[in-house]
Amino acid sequence: MRPLRYLAATVLFLVAVCSEPSALTIKLGSIAPPGSPWDEGLKKLANEWSEISNGQVSLKIYTGGVLGDEPDMVRKMRIGQLDAAGIVGSGLREIYSGVSAAWLPLSIRSEGEFKYVFDKMKPFFEEELEKRGFKVVMWIQVGWTYFFSRKPVLTPDDLRRQKLWVWSAEPAEIQAWKEAGFHVVSLPTTEVMVGLQSGMIDAVIASPLAAAFYQWFGVIPNMTDMRIAPIFGAVVISVKSWDRIPSDMRPQLLQAAQRASLSMAGASIRTEGDAVNIMKTYGLSVHPISPATKEEWNAMMRRFHRLGTLLDREAYEKVKFYLDEFHKNDVN
Repeated sequence: MRPLRYLAATVLFLVAVCSEPSALTIKLGSIAPPGSPWDEGLKKLANEWSEISNGQVSLKIYTGGVLGDEPDMVRKMRIGQLDAAGIVGSGLREIYSGVSAAWLPLSIRSEGEFKYVFDKMKPFFEEELEKRGFKVVMWIQVGWTYFFSRKPVLTPDDLRRQKLWVWSAEPAEIQAWKEAGFHVVSLPTTEVMVGLQSGMIDAVIASPLAAAFYQWFGVIPNMTDMRIAPIFGAVVISVKSWDRIPSDMRPQLLQAAQRASLSMAGASIRTEGDAVNIMKTYGLSVHPISPATKEEWNAMMRRFHRLGTLLDREAYEKVKFYLDEFHKNDVN
């Protein structure tokens, strides 16, 4: 009888263990530098998801580009080596090139324009990304991009005399820059510093936070005081991995992500101004642009609107429509 009791107890124990839901680990990659607002925001989100799910869903975060550049992480998600990623320009374009329509150079110029257009475009972008196998968990407003260069850039000709790094390896975008007379070089973000130090590149289009956190400004200590384009990102998770999360938990996880998004956006805006001031104390020179020179840049950059139609005409036309709508309503 004793062996039978042991056997029964063992069976009951195994049934109890097997009936408990197993914890799900979501592996998330990011090129965000450790200690940056985006890195800290992702860590807070990981804690919230763990609390909401009672430990059943955990985010394991790999920051600083240890898993490669953004296109590398997207490819790893596609083959199941990675579940999720915090991505910005090149990563989003790797999934759906139409997102580029919202950051064509010198197209969207103000916070008001960006907020109006992007709020209108988010559902469309989310649908297109999900069609391609990626669920948007949250959007991240990163800030604005500027020219940072080895020698001061005031006019288009100043930039044409330097080698410009472009984040995207999109052939149409590279060709658009070349047709405008620029010498462009495409490199992964993780190789930009080496490119700057070796002289392979002389200028970048980047946010002040990126220039500060990656220490690029130490090699290219000139910033052109002219917004080039808004920059935004997203935390995306493969649809296969998202579907593994219990459906009753998903709404609360998305709500937590939305709260994190608002917090990270506020932190990014505050930190961007601080970053410029700190870089100035270490030798950064900020060069203002005259109204006449801005018109010269505007005329030159209009050719990039053709790029928008090449990447995705539907997305480009939508962005253009909402931008025109914003100005029409603003005038009225």
